[in-house]
Amino acid sequence: MLKALEKEKPITIGLLQALSVSLYCGLVALFFSFMTKTAPRPGFFGFFVMLVIFVFSAAITGSLVFGYPAYLVLAKNKIKEASTILAYTLGFSLIIVIASVLLIFSLF
Repeated sequence: MLKALEKEKPITIGLLQALSVSLYCGLVALFFSFMTKTAPRPGFFGFFVMLVIFVFSAAITGSLVFGYPAYLVLAKNKIKEASTILAYTLGFSLIIVIASVLLIFSLF
């Protein structure tokens, strides 16, 4: 799979990484929304699960954002390409956040 990524343009990889993080965050938000409607009150186990999901989410999103650029730097010594991909990923993520905020404010 890494060979296939090396053939893609950095902007495409950045977009895919940003969309992957957004999809994951959306799934976690759906889970929390479902839990607030079904669970009577969080209590100890609710906070415990929330913290475990927080740590798990940091690992997942960290690997989605930094995994491939770290591979490029450490294994391939392609620092410029890794920096470009990371910049595109963060830029697209910022665009997704701004678009989401504008969508939320336009609905109210």
